[in-house]
Amino acid sequence: MMTRYKHYNLTLIVAALLLLLLNSCANQLDIKPTAELESEYFESELRVQEGVGACYAGFYNLYGPLLNDGGGSHQILLLPGDDITHQDAGRGAMEAFAGLNSANGEVNMLWTRLYQIIYRCNFMLEKLEEEPVKAVYRTSGLNEVNRGEVLFLRAWAFHRLWDFFRKAPLQDTRIRTIADAILPPTQEFEMLDKAIEDLELAATLLPDASYWKTETERGRVFNESAYGLLVKCYTLRARYNKANAGDYQKAIAAFEKITTRQLVHFAENFDYKHENNAESLFELQASHATDQDNAWLDNNFGGGAGQMGAMYHYSTSHWGNYVSGIYGPTKKLMNAYDNGDPRKEYTFANFTTNVSGNTEVKAPAWDKFDGYQLMKYVYPGRCWFEKIWGISSTNNTRLIRYADIKLLAAEAYLQTGNAAAALVQVNDIRARARRSTEDGKVSTAPANRTAITMQNIMNERFVELAAEEGIRWTDLRSWHAASFIDLSTWTARDFGYNYDEANFEFQLPRHLLFPIPQREMNTNPLMVAAGNNPGYE
Repeated sequence: MMTRYKHYNLTLIVAALLLLLLNSCANQLDIKPTAELESEYFESELRVQEGVGACYAGFYNLYGPLLNDGGGSHQILLLPGDDITHQDAGRGAMEAFAGLNSANGEVNMLWTRLYQIIYRCNFMLEKLEEEPVKAVYRTSGLNEVNRGEVLFLRAWAFHRLWDFFRKAPLQDTRIRTIADAILPPTQEFEMLDKAIEDLELAATLLPDASYWKTETERGRVFNESAYGLLVKCYTLRARYNKANAGDYQKAIAAFEKITTRQLVHFAENFDYKHENNAESLFELQASHATDQDNAWLDNNFGGGAGQMGAMYHYSTSHWGNYVSGIYGPTKKLMNAYDNGDPRKEYTFANFTTNVSGNTEVKAPAWDKFDGYQLMKYVYPGRCWFEKIWGISSTNNTRLIRYADIKLLAAEAYLQTGNAAAALVQVNDIRARARRSTEDGKVSTAPANRTAITMQNIMNERFVELAAEEGIRWTDLRSWHAASFIDLSTWTARDFGYNYDEANFEFQLPRHLLFPIPQREMNTNPLMVAAGNNPGYE
């Protein structure tokens, strides 16, 4: 009996333990996942704003230091052209086009970063249309405004992809399967047209600049941001469409809807104390990570660490440019300014900064670039870098400013027969330049023009927008397409290349576009079937 009782008792104990274990498992299954599910993340209006902010945040991975990725995208956005050169001939793929191919790391990085922005935008555009997400809004009209913001940001990336790569696949919906990611190359103006379509809609959804609270929302795009980018897109399409008058007229129509922007002191466009000023249409909102701004990490790293600043030390001797080396003005740029033009010293100057890491003081000239240093964003007293590493800057990168748009409008007016309106835009820029002295006294140079030609406009864009990333090379290639210039006749010196001309390998039509990255060619059979861009097969 005792044995049977003990056996029965043991059975009860085992059963109780099993029941306890099952209950324990059930309780464990009730615990929420450590990472929030998509279906429950967008539980408030604030959470939706965080999602929209993630679309903006993709830009940090283009303009930040990114020291683990070769210094970010600056090389590919600055060196091709005739305004910027490198301290040595070692950056041949971008400055001399030597050996540029589909395996190039900067080409692959630019492609990847632009598509990352697009992926984020497509995700948010889908979420913004969902009824449960719409239901969390408490601010009337903000859902439509958010759609306008995301459409603008996606259009910016589409515009850049078309400009640099032309036949990049058009991804305008969220990727849910591998098949969704295998898309054919675009044809002709297809991707640029999509950017324009997005912008035309965004312009109707976005508010006036005054809608955003200065204290908390400063720097978010507004309706005139969309009109400014439309001017850029329509002008670009006009150039590649044989100087098409219809496209130029559309650029003019968009330009004339910009009514609140005005020109400010030239140097204030690169000064951390004057961010998001009256000339601004779109800026990278440079900041710092909440815990530590780490220039070796991208801004997706998480945990409060990463980088959210901008990189400008490529023009100084700061140790943080060890990956990118030092960029400086070409001799062609140095000789392009009128004597006494105040813009010259704010663009490059015969002194250096970064004395023992201090960018606030002027130091003697160095032995690079005939003693000159690029000064935009690092001019003493107008720059600021975080104090731990001294690499990332909180000075916003100005991506679209009104002066750029006014000069594009000048081109559009001239090409449609309104030389008087074109002359007004150029003389506005030159008058602002005269007022942009350090001591406040108005300079005599550059004088107003009495007549205007396309060459005058091209020259003005050269001196006004020099060393602003992604502008000059776009201008040169598209002006060639419009037959305003003929790059086939340009020598290495015309391109500002200051080294052995035998190393300069520019070829037409090959180098008018970047190659489609090898990773895309390896994974997209539709792209393989269509072939790479001309000259890269």
